[in-house]
Amino acid sequence: MISCSCHLSNKKHALTTTHSITAASKHNLRLYTQQSEYNVELIEIVEGSGTSILSDVKQIYKDEFSEVLKEYNEGKRADRQIKDYLKYVSDSKKNDVAAEVILQIGDKEFWGQKTIEEWKAMTPLLKEQLEAFKAAVPEFKVASAVMHFDESSPHMQVVGVPVATGYQRGMKKQVAKTKVFTKERMEQIQDIIHDLSEKLIEEHPEIFGDETLKPKEKGRNNDMSKEFYIRMKQKQYEEISEEITKLEVERDNLIETQNEIINVTDKMVDEAVEKMADTEMKKEFMRYALLDEPKSTLGKIVSGAFRKFKEWWERERKPIIVHETKESVREKLKRYDMKNKIQKNHFNQIKKDIER
Repeated sequence: MISCSCHLSNKKHALTTTHSITAASKHNLRLYTQQSEYNVELIEIVEGSGTSILSDVKQIYKDEFSEVLKEYNEGKRADRQIKDYLKYVSDSKKNDVAAEVILQIGDKEFWGQKTIEEWKAMTPLLKEQLEAFKAAVPEFKVASAVMHFDESSPHMQVVGVPVATGYQRGMKKQVAKTKVFTKERMEQIQDIIHDLSEKLIEEHPEIFGDETLKPKEKGRNNDMSKEFYIRMKQKQYEEISEEITKLEVERDNLIETQNEIINVTDKMVDEAVEKMADTEMKKEFMRYALLDEPKSTLGKIVSGAFRKFKEWWERERKPIIVHETKESVREKLKRYDMKNKIQKNHFNQIKKDIER
């Protein structure tokens, strides 16, 4: 006997945020940078763009909620309006932004001995299951449906937005997984899918041989463990890899900054040492230059050179500097005196005007 599956993702595998939808998109559409475990050639896009499930979900939000969102915001203060309903639901984390369903007939043990051609023969059967599910839950607006033939068994993963109406508070129409997929509703849906699967198994002996379907188990709606476990691990791996990359970039930036600081510091130290050395050199030179009776050869050379320099300065340069300085001072005094006279005349004129 073989089993059939109609599982609704929940708890840690639920699509609670837009980030989780992006993770589902990478897995379902095989958008990972490394495809060692999967083969993008062995998937089939049944519904959706096939490029981004998040974009497909955004389009459903636009189609389903634009009008009611506009009506809700009308007349409200700007700080109480909802600008982006999808972002609002994702940020609030009170409701799942979308839901995912997995449809399957047969498990790993059954499909392990089958050829890829027999796997792909499930295509119309899985599509028929999808149509039955959509008919059973018209409030579930399908954004993406993808068949996988590169895992342990052929199956279809369906991502959609559960839409509920009739709200008295807030928006009249809202995303509501728990309201659409109640326990009673899930039991009804599973009965429908179970009955359909039984019919499909009987109609396709070329695929299932003389196999029969296991009776429906009460209350089962668990996640397909391997399917969601692989995605969770892949997501964790990508998040860890991304964090490692960020840390490596930060480390490299710190090393670069540290090297720049060291280089600047070394340059500043070298310049300071050079200035100190120059200052000491000048002090040393003047000490030798001002000696009256130098005894060392260096002292005699520096002292003799300084005397000759001083004689030249007194004879050639000093008279010119003194003359130019005196002229500059006289010119400034003359301008100052002229300014005082003008101000004095102006003052006298004002005084005369007042006396008249």
